[in-house]
Amino acid sequence: MSHQCEHEHHDHSPPPVTNSTQSLYEHINFLQVVCLNAVAKGSDNQSACVFKTQDEKYNVSRYLESDADCQMIIHVPFTGTCKLFSIVLRCNRTDGGYSSPKTIKLYKNFNKNVDFDTLSESKDDHHFENPQDIGIGVGIETDVLDDSTFVEHHLPRHIFQNCYSLTLFIQDNWTADEDDLTCCFYLELRGEYTGERASNDAIPLMTVYESAPNPVDHQKLEYEHENMELGM
Repeated sequence: MSHQCEHEHHDHSPPPVTNSTQSLYEHINFLQVVCLNAVAKGSDNQSACVFKTQDEKYNVSRYLESDADCQMIIHVPFTGTCKLFSIVLRCNRTDGGYSSPKTIKLYKNFNKNVDFDTLSESKDDHHFENPQDIGIGVGIETDVLDDSTFVEHHLPRHIFQNCYSLTLFIQDNWTADEDDLTCCFYLELRGEYTGERASNDAIPLMTVYESAPNPVDHQKLEYEHENMELGM
């Protein structure tokens, strides 16, 4: 179904409520998670900087920070197929060389090279805007016990079924200055694990490598308020 049809037949009813028991944390293939243009802060393990257990979700000592500019790619493979319901993010506020991430594009089961050039030239399966200045400041050393600093983005469920991987592309920021860096403190994927492991024949061979990020595209995308919730 095209994005045009989705908007023409958009359902304005509230999205189904999710909860932390629907976290797909235990079904992520952490050994194959790849983060591009990202520097691990507080840990040598990039995936551990953003994927945290419910007991650690308020921890801000570990996070990912973009490197050359504001853009960042997080490629998340699963141990089997899943249905995705929502994404919970905790990012940075705009302050002192950092800017809140704005446009985030999602690619389901992306079967091409995962790099900035290829993703920029490929049609996303869904995109949304992260709200401006909802998040936390960079450099805080103690846990931040504030649920309002998390944002849950509900996904169109008819699109994100039979997922064996999800690729997130943080494309730009709210200051429209590509030199302002991006931080991601927490990323949670909620949904349902189907228990069906994808066969080797079903998973295309794919290379993942670093590439120089493209210039930030500042085109404003439609912001669907009903698909975004503050807090947990």
